[in-house]
This record gives sequence, structure tokens and C-alpha cells, in this order.
Amino acid sequence: MIIAIDGPAGAGKTTVSERVADRLGFIRLDTGALYRAVALAALRAGLQVDSPGLKGFVEQLDIKFEGGDVCLNGENIAGLIRTPDISSAASAFSARPEVRAGLLELQRSIGRRQDAVVDGRDIGTVVFPDAEVKVYLTASVEERARRRWAELKARGEPADLAGIEQSISARDQADMGRDVAPLKQADDATRLDSTQLSIDDVVAAIMRLTAAEQGKPPH
Repeated sequence: MIIAIDGPAGAGKTTVSERVADRLGFIRLDTGALYRAVALAALRAGLQVDSPGLKGFVEQLDIKFEGGDVCLNGENIAGLIRTPDISSAASAFSARPEVRAGLLELQRSIGRRQDAVVDGRDIGTVVFPDAEVKVYLTASVEERARRRWAELKARGEPADLAGIEQSISARDQADMGRDVAPLKQADDATRLDSTQLSIDDVVAAIMRLTAAEQGKPPH
């Protein structure tokens, strides 16, 4: 069974997906981390979004999920890929058809192995169009910026709320406006606006959708 959770940056996909996967005993596939890993690897290699051979470069990368961490060629990079610079680079590289093609089969192969909660921006529309449960999780730009600001402050990192809000708006425009697999709500997805909802509220809503699909009471 695949539970697909799509939505813009800062909507709460990571936390919600982790909790739903834990409740159900499913694996959790963070596709955003895949694109962030590609961005980090490309920047380290001095590649640009228009560099030739990008698809081959992506396909030879060894990207794996170990527990809650993501590893790139054997290196745990979980602490390196959540910066604003990597976020911007990931958005740019993810717009390239060759990058998306290079990662598509990796995503599908992971999802085929066992029941999974998969979050990203094109899961219900492109990666797993036949997912049994599809959710489009969103929130206002202001609320998403506030959450990211609080997250950075909690880690002791510099954070400018106005700058974060501007960055998130720009990311939204880039993700929704790209030619290949743009961010959009799948026709058969349930829209959840988390602006005024707690994480527990969102998780409960997804559990109800899953239970209805499974034909049994929620956990």
C-alpha cells in the first residue's frame, strides 16, 4: 500500500509522514531528501543545472535511507541538506527532466518493496499515480515561514523570518511553474490545510483516510 503525501515546502510533510509511517508500521520515503542529496552531490562536483551528463551523474549516485537518515555514497548527510542554499539548489535541479528521470525508478523501486508513506511534490501525480491514499498537504505561506523560522532558531541557526517567507514563495513558484512534474494537487487527492491544524489533527485525518481504504477502523 502506498500513501502519497504531496505539498509545498514547510507544510509539515516530513513530520506527518514520519508519524503516519510509525503508526502503521510502514516505511517512509522522503523524496525531497533524494533531490537534496543530488543537489549536494552536484554542488560538490561543481555541476550546474545545465551541465551535460547530469542524468548519468545522478544514476551513479549511491543514495540510501538508513533509519531516519539519508546517506550519500556511504556518508550520512542528514545534517547537511536542510539549509536554505541546498533547498534552493534542490528546487533548481529537481526542475531538470534528466534529474527526475534519474531518480524516478529509484523511488518506485523503494516503494515496491513494502507498504510505504511517500512524501514529495509529484508523488500522487507522477511517481505513484495509483497510490491507494493521496493527500495534498498545504498551509499558508506565512505559517510555513514561521514554522521554518522556529525550526532554524531551535537548532541555533540564524533565521530571518521575512527572508524565509520570500524564499518559500519563490520555491512555490518554481515548483508549481516547472515544465516537468510541477507541484499540483492530484485530481483524486484529499486536500488538508494545516494552517490551523496541529500535527496530531493532520495525522488523525490521514489515518482515517487510510482506514477507510483498508476497510477497517482506524488504529
